[in-house]
Amino acid sequence: MADRRPQVSVIMASRNAAAHLPLAIRAVLAQTLTDLELIIVDDASEDDSWAVIRAAAAADPRLRAQRRPHSGGPAIARNDALALARGDWIAICDSDDSQHPRRLELMLNAAGDLAADVVADDMILFSEQPMARGATILGQHAPKLARMLNLKDLVLSGVDPEGISHIGYLKPLIRRRFLSELRYDPRLRIGEDHDLYLRLVLAGAKMWVLPMAAYLYRRHAASTSYRNVPGDLAAQVDVLDDLVKQAGNEDLAALAHVRRRALVRRHAQLELARDVRAGHLGQALRRAVMRPDHLPWLASVVRNRVELKVQAAASRLWRRPQRWRLEGRDGGGGAVRLPTDDRGNLDLSAAAAPIWARLCCAASRRQVEAEATDALGQSALWMVPALRALAPEASDVANGTRAQGSACAMAGLADRERVAVESRGHQQHSAGRDDTDG
Repeated sequence: MADRRPQVSVIMASRNAAAHLPLAIRAVLAQTLTDLELIIVDDASEDDSWAVIRAAAAADPRLRAQRRPHSGGPAIARNDALALARGDWIAICDSDDSQHPRRLELMLNAAGDLAADVVADDMILFSEQPMARGATILGQHAPKLARMLNLKDLVLSGVDPEGISHIGYLKPLIRRRFLSELRYDPRLRIGEDHDLYLRLVLAGAKMWVLPMAAYLYRRHAASTSYRNVPGDLAAQVDVLDDLVKQAGNEDLAALAHVRRRALVRRHAQLELARDVRAGHLGQALRRAVMRPDHLPWLASVVRNRVELKVQAAASRLWRRPQRWRLEGRDGGGGAVRLPTDDRGNLDLSAAAAPIWARLCCAASRRQVEAEATDALGQSALWMVPALRALAPEASDVANGTRAQGSACAMAGLADRERVAVESRGHQQHSAGRDDTDG
């Protein structure tokens, strides 16, 4: 591979992710699209991350790595990875996440069919800690058909309740030529992805969101995306203001005004939440008096935290070993039938995403041992990363797995104690839609 350019370069920034890196690396190197390279830049980790990366690189020459002497944040680490990447396409993945082995192949094929420059899919949330509900990043906004994003979609993502939320969380496949002059803004530690995608669209890139969900997004306390602080949002406002000045685009300026107001409001909300967490109730009360419209938001934050704590406590009481038997063909009692597409492959479409989200939620609440009785079951283990100890090796995943049956009887799975259910052959691909949120 040193003498030629691979189809895809997967770039991965990593800091203190030693516990999660093995799964993230395996998920990339197990891709059915084998003409790829994985570029990992370690951002001066203080744990065993570099040892994990070096061991993986020694086992597979497609992995190349670089270690930064000082931590510069995810934007700088990704820029270093981009400088090393040689592929015609650039895929972005995080060091604590996972993905199904067919994901990049499906995305590259879709990019060709759509003549797209950027393609992204929805993301299924998972965790080893008890989750309150199964969810995907896009939730109810996930498209049922491939959708090309416009400037308004990007600028107002997370601001317009009718638009697609959380576009900045997505991990797309990007045509390399659009990144020849664009890089992540090093001023941003949060929101650097959204800023890059916005600038890609401004540069003329055709960005599509696909009706599929094959990326598994880990939620945990150390996740950078869930540690917004007021300073991070202030940097986002500054970067947005600079972009408006540089672009000289009237449509962008009008839309950015709306987004800027939302960021400023969010900045004030985070300051209020910070005072409450620190016990500075007097200061919090003064802020609340000045901005009483923030009180419903604060109440929702407190309610969600209480809900998660109650769920965690309940899970500790209920958490007992269980066994799932995953299979694609008809089985006896206790078998979990898997959703398949019209070709008999594991269903990775947006329609099946709520099913996988429910399974990830159920696995987070219980001690689960999974038995995969056929190739389709082995493939399904990748969609429930909490079962990663039993995940298949790359050789176990068939490039085009075929199996009989297309039904799934997992509706309400995350709401029941009994998770191994017998399929009666009913189509239930819409199960769980009301539990998703973005």
